[in-house]
Amino acid sequence: MPNHRIEVTVDKDSIRVSPETLSMTMADDVQWTGTNSKKFSIVFDEDGVFGQRTMGHSMATAAQKARRRGRFKYSVVSEDDPGLMLDPIIIVGDPPTDPNT
Repeated sequence: MPNHRIEVTVDKDSIRVSPETLSMTMADDVQWTGTNSKKFSIVFDEDGVFGQRTMGHSMATAAQKARRRGRFKYSVVSEDDPGLMLDPIIIVGDPPTDPNT
């Protein structure tokens, strides 16, 4: 099971996320990693992809496993300035099939 990392940089006037779009499967884990000391939270447009709509900094930086398939837009929100946010995407799909089987 792959473990994906999404790097988050929160600066005074901006947020950067890499990758901005992550494709993963239900078997994978994902966690957000801050590249500096600024804290952030994760807020999904929909409930349920990771069990809850909002994840605080400590939860977001721990490994999370998806509970639903689909395309999910979420916001990375600065804890210092809640008006500062970025809206990346996570796509949860089926694992690729092996064409040799």
